[in-house]
Formats: sequence, C-alpha cells, structure tokens
Amino acid sequence: MKTAGIIAEYNPLHNGHKYHIESTRKETGADYVIVAMSGNFVQRGAPAMTDKFSRAKSALMAGADLVVQIPPYYSLSSAEFFAKGGVSTLINTGVCEYLSFGSESGNIDDLKKVAKVLAEEPAKFKTALKKYLKAGDPFPGARMKALIDCYPDMANLHELLATPNNILGIEYLKYLIKTDSHMKPVTFKRVGAGYNDPYFPGQPGISSKAIREAVSYGSDITTLKDYMTEESFKSLKDSVKKNLTVTEDDFSQMLIYKLLSERNQGYTKYTDVSEDLSDRIVNNLDKFTGFSDFCNLLKTRNITYTRVSRTLFHILLNMTEESYSSVEYTGVCPYIRVLGFRKEAEALLSEMKTKAVVPIITGYNDAAKSLYDEPMKQLMRESAIEDLYFSVQTLKSKIKSKPDMSRPLIVL
Repeated sequence: MKTAGIIAEYNPLHNGHKYHIESTRKETGADYVIVAMSGNFVQRGAPAMTDKFSRAKSALMAGADLVVQIPPYYSLSSAEFFAKGGVSTLINTGVCEYLSFGSESGNIDDLKKVAKVLAEEPAKFKTALKKYLKAGDPFPGARMKALIDCYPDMANLHELLATPNNILGIEYLKYLIKTDSHMKPVTFKRVGAGYNDPYFPGQPGISSKAIREAVSYGSDITTLKDYMTEESFKSLKDSVKKNLTVTEDDFSQMLIYKLLSERNQGYTKYTDVSEDLSDRIVNNLDKFTGFSDFCNLLKTRNITYTRVSRTLFHILLNMTEESYSSVEYTGVCPYIRVLGFRKEAEALLSEMKTKAVVPIITGYNDAAKSLYDEPMKQLMRESAIEDLYFSVQTLKSKIKSKPDMSRPLIVL
C-alpha cells in the first residue's frame, strides 16, 4: 500500500487543486492520497470562506481518499509553523511515503538547496540575517539578502524566497530535514494563474484568492463554474445563497469587544504580539471601524496585513504564548482529527489506526477513550475555536448548526 500526502487549504478548491491530486497519484504511483487540510481558520490570518467539512467533501470528490485536519494553532500561523503542523500531521499518520506540493519553481533540487541552508542556519547566515533585521528589513527580505550574501553561487535562487508556494515548499522541506523524515518530497510546477493574479472571465486558470475576491465583490459567481470542480462550485454557490460564507469582518464586533476589554493590560501575552504592535493596537482603538480596516490601519513597512490579521485572531481566539507552549509541549499534533474519507479507502484508515504514532480521532467518543489530560484539553480548546466560526455562520444565515465535535464525518 503506497500513500502520498498533500498539505492544503482548498479555500476554495479549484481545478488546479484537482489536477495536483491527480498528478500526485500518477507521479508517485500512490494507491491513496491523504490531504492534511486547514480547518476553519487559514494561514493567511483569516477564516476560511466556507467551512472545513464542505471543503473536505470537495477534496474527496476531487480525488483525495482521506482528509485530516491541521490543528488551528498551526493552520493560523506563520509559514514555518503552518508547515510544521501540516508535515507533522502527515508524518504521524505512519503511512505517508511521499509529500507532494505545488511550487512556482517546480525544481525540487533548487528548493532543497535553499531549505538545507535555512534548516541548518550556519553561523554566518544567522549573523547576516540579524544584520538585515536590525537595519529594519522585513523578515522575508532580510532572509533573502542574507542568503545571497553568504552564498553568492545561490544568487539565482533568491527568487525562491519571494513567491508564496515556493516559500511554503521550502518550509515543508526544512521540517523534513530537521526531523530526518523518510517521506520523499515531490513538487509540481504551478501553472496558469499565480496566487496574487486578479480574476477576469475567460482567463485560462484562477487562484483561490481570485475566487474569494469575486465572491466578496458580489460578482456573478456562475462565471467561476468552469474553474472549479462540480462539487466545489456547488458548495460555494449554496454557501453564497444561504449566506454561509465567512470573512474576517464577520468577527468585527467580537474583536472590538475583546480589544476594549483588555486594553489596560495590553496584548503581549498573545502569540506574535510584540510590545510595539500591542501599543499600536491600544493607540488606535478609537479608529476601529471593522476588522479588515483595522488591519490596514495597523500594518507598517515591517508588519504585513497578513501578520496583523493573524495576531488579531490570536487575540480574539485566546491563542496565548502559554497555550502555544502547551501545544508544543504535548508534541506537534498529539492526535489526528479525521474530517472525511472515501469508503474505498477504509483499508487506509484501518492501517493508519495500526501504524499512526498518535491516536486517530473521528469524534468525541474516540477522543474521550484515546486522549489523556493535556491533549484532551488541547482538542477542546481547538474545538471551541472551530465552534466560534460555526456560530458566525449561524448568526449570518439563521441556520442552526451542530457543534464541531458533534458533526459527523464526511463519508463518500
């Protein structure tokens, strides 16, 4: 039984994602493809447009055999920690032989060269990185300059650190190197629309970002049909019709209440919130008009919109440094939460239950039987985070929803 793993968000899933799943199976000869997918909150510091169960179903319909969740403490984090959560989840299944990802480069050897330097962090590289950070360069730019300074022969590879899929791919490879994992990485060159390319009808491809923007701008979503799988488009269309789509601005009232209630003590206890950023938040509370507007107000040359958004969600969702330390203490992803699987993949799920290095959780009863004190507390904290998302859907749509841990698996 040969199994390949993919790390994804599918926010939402489009034809390019389906192509990646199919190509992974073909290139690796895998009998099964497992997807480790973000839950209701994603790496760019935002809620997913549609919920994790509808996205898991779309993934299964697009060819995945089993979908497991990346815990929110990792899915709502920097590229490094997102990669750590995704790769460790796949490693912990005990069955993944391959890690497959898309990249702008498409050259696994070039990506490995950069990843090796960043994983090992030689002294000269660390010194150069500190120099550029001290000079005020944002971290991505400082890292790129330090790499070129220390390794002139890699100057032609510096652009690998300037594009989103390459950056994530390098972080995946870093974690494989650091853990000495047996998983073999393979990459596929991203073709068609780039991550940041705008949408216009008739173009050959489309990104998830462009789909989200088309929905948020109130565009006629029927123009998106040709770019998405049948199930993903149906799910998106249904969510738009029922007012189930979610954006960061749907959390505006919750956020301003949280910020006002804690402004006297500041926000530095929350992950990624520096003293300077905490002060900026406090000093600008009187200008708060909504979540996204506040992010735009707080961002600076050195602090991106995405980082600001992530930190605000860390505050809102009570993701403190202490709680992150607790998560790290229990081991990265001390359980695997299954969101759905195909009936034809029952043999894969059975093998996982035998070979996985952590408990496999399909519902609350599994958790109660399998998890000891701290991992159970972690699961309940993370489930509460997911439930906040579902509560926003309920408030918007007026459609009652079940709690996260009470929702049935997606089985096709």
